[in-house]
Amino acid sequence: MTPSSAPIRPAVSVIPLRDGPGGLELFVQHRQTTMDFAAGAVVFPGGRVDPGDQALGEALELPETLLSEHVRGWQRIARAGTDPGDHARTLVATGLRELEEETGMLAAPTDLLPWDHWVTPEGSPKRFAVAFFVLPVATGGPGGPVHLTSEAIRSEWTCASGLLADQTMGRLLMLTPTRVMVEELVALGDVATVVARRPVITGVQDDRPEGRPRPGR
Repeated sequence: MTPSSAPIRPAVSVIPLRDGPGGLELFVQHRQTTMDFAAGAVVFPGGRVDPGDQALGEALELPETLLSEHVRGWQRIARAGTDPGDHARTLVATGLRELEEETGMLAAPTDLLPWDHWVTPEGSPKRFAVAFFVLPVATGGPGGPVHLTSEAIRSEWTCASGLLADQTMGRLLMLTPTRVMVEELVALGDVATVVARRPVITGVQDDRPEGRPRPGR
């Protein structure tokens, strides 16, 4: 299989965020350098959509108003022939499952907010279509995310602006989608502003996003 013909696998990533004394803080994972994708990079919790996630999504209790909001959020990236409601439910279920498996956090389905969508460019031996959610977390509250996954050497809350400074100084690696989203979140400033934004999600195909921060829906 050539890199350009690698199948595009659906995936979900969750961005836990909270307000901190030095500004917006994000929960990130520092990937093992032995991983065959994004080795050594700073990422957010997440992973591929599993076959059982559709059934998990169908069982979720989601208010109709919230489901409609999610459908509107993902409407520009939904695949033809896929029921928009089922698609939205599956993404939420995957995000909740991955979050619990990798961080131990049990979030409510209503806590995940559609945020972004990126597709790995052609030329990569592995390609993913990743739906990103933001997840507001109460500062100092119980039941927050912790380091569990063996795919990372550590997981931690860290200042978002500090991540950008460390990347500039070469102290860490962020792939383009992660860096762009961190830059956008830093520009928005705090959790309340992020939650209120409800950005228009168009789907980034080639790691060249339009201007950010994006307008709200």
